[in-house]
Amino acid sequence: MKKVISSLIALFFVLGITGICFAVELGAMVTMGTPLVKMSKKSEVVIMGTGFKPGQEINVLFVSPDGLQSDIGYALKPTPKADKTGSWTTTWAAGRYVDRKLIDPKGGAYKIIVTDSEYNPIAHSTVFFQPEKKKKKKK
Repeated sequence: MKKVISSLIALFFVLGITGICFAVELGAMVTMGTPLVKMSKKSEVVIMGTGFKPGQEINVLFVSPDGLQSDIGYALKPTPKADKTGSWTTTWAAGRYVDRKLIDPKGGAYKIIVTDSEYNPIAHSTVFFQPEKKKKKKK
């Protein structure tokens, strides 16, 4: 009787784990190809995503420390759109945000949110900005 009960428990455990594995669907994710950006007027950030719907149009938002979200689509090359595998990559020309001090001159971590065409959040990531080291002048 103990063997039967042990076998049933083992069977339920295996079936439960198998069911959980099939039930879990990996969602979309976004990552920074350039996780640490040196701040200058020429700053660029590579942003990549995977797990999106093929052909899906994508918006990318920059979130300031006070929570203000701004669409940075105008500064992305190329315009992000998921390919047939659900992946995409783009480069954000962030120099304007650095120049206008929308990114703190001391640097820091900033959130990037990826949304669908109706601005529903899909995924997010963090990019870190670091001030350029000032060169010391020799006398």
